[in-house]
Amino acid sequence: MALRSCIARWTFFLIIFWQLAIIQFSQAQESEYLIYISDIRRDVVHKNWLGIPRSVDCTLYWEVYKQEANSLKPMDSSIFDLYQVRYRKEQESSEGGISTQVNGNFYACKDLQAGIRYHFIVEGIQNGVKLAVSDTAFAVFTGKLKSSSPRPPKWHHWIPFNGRVPMAIIGRGYVFDIATKAGKIAFHFIWNFFVIGSLIVLSCIRDLRLSRIFPIERGIQIGKGYDRIYEQGISSEFRNIIDEWRILVENSNEHMRNKLAKGDQTRLEDIEMENVRFWQKEGTETVRGLSDRLQKLNRYPTARIVQAGLANHELGGFRWLEVSQEVDRAIENRASSELEHLRRKCHLDWLWNLGTLAPLVGLFGTATGISFIFATLTMIHTRITQNDLINRLANGIFEALWTTIFGLFVGIILMICYYYYQNKLNWIYSKWEEIYVQVTEKL
Repeated sequence: MALRSCIARWTFFLIIFWQLAIIQFSQAQESEYLIYISDIRRDVVHKNWLGIPRSVDCTLYWEVYKQEANSLKPMDSSIFDLYQVRYRKEQESSEGGISTQVNGNFYACKDLQAGIRYHFIVEGIQNGVKLAVSDTAFAVFTGKLKSSSPRPPKWHHWIPFNGRVPMAIIGRGYVFDIATKAGKIAFHFIWNFFVIGSLIVLSCIRDLRLSRIFPIERGIQIGKGYDRIYEQGISSEFRNIIDEWRILVENSNEHMRNKLAKGDQTRLEDIEMENVRFWQKEGTETVRGLSDRLQKLNRYPTARIVQAGLANHELGGFRWLEVSQEVDRAIENRASSELEHLRRKCHLDWLWNLGTLAPLVGLFGTATGISFIFATLTMIHTRITQNDLINRLANGIFEALWTTIFGLFVGIILMICYYYYQNKLNWIYSKWEEIYVQVTEKL
């Protein structure tokens, strides 16, 4: 009995010692390894028939590190047999939620409720013993934001002139949020360049319509070229005035040719007096009537240009062989004045200025982003993990790339609009030349 009692006593002590050894080994192993949740990536957003996010599928990624002296050594995920992944809603108790075991370093979570804050924990298991536990990670999934941050945008982020607005529209609002102050300033400037340029384009659309330049009757102009719009829509009254003016010039020339053919006038003074008599009899009255009829169309720049030519023809028609120069000069001066007035009225030159400045401001943001990257590299410590280093450097890289992309995009759009309306102005001026050349080439 004594021997049996002694054996039982020693067996009990050995079992206690074995359990204590296992606990000590587990604690040593647990303090030796570190599991870091590196990313929680949204994969698929499930929406209802109204397009409202209902649930989200995401993938949880983690990395394993081993503590060695003053550094962390990345380890292969196969160091543990299994990983226990636990996640739950914030309002649930710590015992609630979902728990599953997986191999590898990622796990796909299905049908997470959109707009709810979730907690994620990953545990490393070796030989049935939990050797490492990650810190708790948090995420809120929506149908718009890639970032898992639960913080909503501030109210002033949605002011129309705030540079975050365009980035939020394309789902990259977090790029603005993580940018430096200089980067935010670049986003503000580029976005305001785009807004101001859009207002200028609207002004050009309104003020450079052909129906505001030429007396064109209302009609559908979409899909037609400028020449076709002019030929099909020009006012019949305006066309008749130009034709009657040209006929008057031709009649004047025909009258003088007939007189010269008869040989009644051989001296220059006699020829000039014959021209004066014709002008007193027919010319002045006809030109004055055309000018009065054109007064009704005076709101159009084209009509004002033709009226300037008629006014000079009325006053200088008595001077044979000199009236052509006076009419040409009056029409050209008036056309140049009207063209400059149109450019100032629609602020077309500012479209060029904004289009060239936007890429330069984007390059400024690129420089500030790169400087932030190098400043970050000088301040990192030796124990930083690879994923933390990437996350820190990504802020400056995003700022550098997106300010350049945004600046180039705005600059290209504004320059395309500028050249479009510049070519339209060139066509308008050439059409003015074509109109008065039809009349003045025979003066």
